[in-house]
Amino acid sequence: MSRSVAMAEEMVDANAEFTAFVESCSDEEWRAICRAEKWRVGVVAHHVAWGHERAADWINAIRRGIPIPGTPQAHNASNAIKATQVAGISRDEVVFLARRNAERLVAVLRSLTDDDFKQSVPFGPARGRPLSIEGLGRSHLDRHLASIRATLKR
Repeated sequence: MSRSVAMAEEMVDANAEFTAFVESCSDEEWRAICRAEKWRVGVVAHHVAWGHERAADWINAIRRGIPIPGTPQAHNASNAIKATQVAGISRDEVVFLARRNAERLVAVLRSLTDDDFKQSVPFGPARGRPLSIEGLGRSHLDRHLASIRATLKR
């Protein structure tokens, strides 16, 4: 199995686990505040679903050799603004976004070549440190789902 197909399949599996978890949240759990992010579970879940779309965009930028602009402060501010905008998001909306955006990300992952994996670009939100495609698989989802699970103790 190629790296691209393996990454795509990992993302499919991870997103299925994520959406099932989101669907299982009670109303009370959905409103709980995650310790790490200081956002409600629903907002963190939206952040994951929205992150699939960002990852697809960033992978396409890496393929074209285009640096990802920004600073850590700008990235955090953008996330905070988005968190405020989606404060009342429903589980159904998050599941829809997660499925739609993961579908796009999986298509991008499946299209990658071995040469694409050799590329990296400066990533502004990480103070210009190189970002490669390997860093844009399921790790974002895993990190935030672990935070949600820790908050809900399940």
